[in-house]
Amino acid sequence: MSRRSFFACIAPVVSSSRFHLHQRGAAFGALILPLALSLAVAGCSSTPPAPPAKPPAPTASRSTAKPAPRTKSAQAKKSPPANAGTPASRDSDTATVAKAERIFLRPARGAVIQNFDGRNNKGVDFAGALGDPVRAARDGQVVYAASTLRGYGRLVMVKHDGNYLTAYAHNSELLVKNGDKVKRGQVIARMGSSESDRVKLHFELRRRGTAVNPVPYFSAEDAGPAGADPG
Repeated sequence: MSRRSFFACIAPVVSSSRFHLHQRGAAFGALILPLALSLAVAGCSSTPPAPPAKPPAPTASRSTAKPAPRTKSAQAKKSPPANAGTPASRDSDTATVAKAERIFLRPARGAVIQNFDGRNNKGVDFAGALGDPVRAARDGQVVYAASTLRGYGRLVMVKHDGNYLTAYAHNSELLVKNGDKVKRGQVIARMGSSESDRVKLHFELRRRGTAVNPVPYFSAEDAGPAGADPG
């Protein structure tokens, strides 16, 4: 405490003591004045109590935000099956042909130059030379042998049973006529280029009236080029 503050603190006590001394006499003042001063000094010199400590600041409450959910990209993706997403292009391209139905003979010995696609080409085209033999793919009966169907040239059609029919187009010569019964491997025509831009055999296989890819129906031993012309 500064000196000025100390004297300001005891000044009222001194003034009051003088008043009582004047009123009651010197003997009383001599007794009361030291006691009053000692009490005043003790009160003025005492350190005022410290203000109460502030309460501790409240801790931040735990965040209530939920953790971000795991994204699908973070999860392992299962590999799709090997054939997933593969369109079934055609019945004969994707279906497994029963072994009992793989009995058709390859009708020409040349290489395949155009494959079946079901839209622009409803059969397969075989390369060859003018006059090469065209063979019946299976036993059956000739139901058409003429050149009146536009786009096929000289054409032979053979019905094999209630399910299958084969067609042989662009021939240079027909060796059978309507109603003839033919055997598997029998030469029924000669390869040519009638209504075609080159010599070739266009071969179609119809199953219940619908064109299918003939290749899966060829027997294993006849999957390659056909044998030589017997005649």
